[in-house]
Amino acid sequence: MRIIVYIIAFLFLFADIACTEEYRRIISLAPSITESLYELGVEQFVKGITIYCSKGMTEKEIIGTLLEPDIEKIALLNPDLIISTKEGNSKAVIEQLKRFGFEVYVVETAKNFNEICVNYYNLAKKLDRKKEAEKIINAAKHSIEEVYGKINALNRLKVFWEIGARPLYTAGKQSFVNDYNYYTKTVNLYKDADMRYLAVNIEDIIKRNPDIIVLVNAGVDINSEEIRNWNKYKMIKAVRNSKVIMIYAGDIFTPTPLTFVKGVAILAKVIYEDVF
Repeated sequence: MRIIVYIIAFLFLFADIACTEEYRRIISLAPSITESLYELGVEQFVKGITIYCSKGMTEKEIIGTLLEPDIEKIALLNPDLIISTKEGNSKAVIEQLKRFGFEVYVVETAKNFNEICVNYYNLAKKLDRKKEAEKIINAAKHSIEEVYGKINALNRLKVFWEIGARPLYTAGKQSFVNDYNYYTKTVNLYKDADMRYLAVNIEDIIKRNPDIIVLVNAGVDINSEEIRNWNKYKMIKAVRNSKVIMIYAGDIFTPTPLTFVKGVAILAKVIYEDVF
């Protein structure tokens, strides 16, 4: 499906770049941060990224994982700004980096699309890229409303989000994943769980009987084999109707305004094949 926002974003990235003079050696400690920095057009100032960041993998220094970044390597890169996330990065690591004298900017945890946009704008403000962020956020909001407006769903389908396989993990009420459901006019199977993420069992999933199962592939325990594992549960509507789908984690779990729109578009296309 054609997404207007990506054409607009492409143009933004090649606009005049006037990044802050203050930060020229930036290290990102999360894929969503790296994605944001590239979208905002400051990738030339990014000196280090994590092993999970798809952007910059070939030309940037790898400084470890989200939970275990290599402090020594970070120090050698001599950053003037380290950007982390409140949810994805270890509080102990962040405090250690601060004790070593590094400036660390922590991005808050987003519970919905609006908070994703707020976090994005605040980060852009830190980097003196407010105008660029405003354009991107406005374009993303326009595109997401365009997708939402095309959907005419009388009966909202139930979606089970599998974000971990062993054990089975899913998203609850406090996760921004619920806004994927909102904008595709579906329902999170575990919207009644008042937490971000939770462990579940197959018996309860069978009882709740989802119409769609979304496997979030982060390259660890969820892969093409996991789709075959679900085939034994024909009593579940999603399995019976071949609605077990896999979506790359980078497309939906690296929350920026643009990646969120992309995730909504991917999900909408799978659910409403006759519309998109």
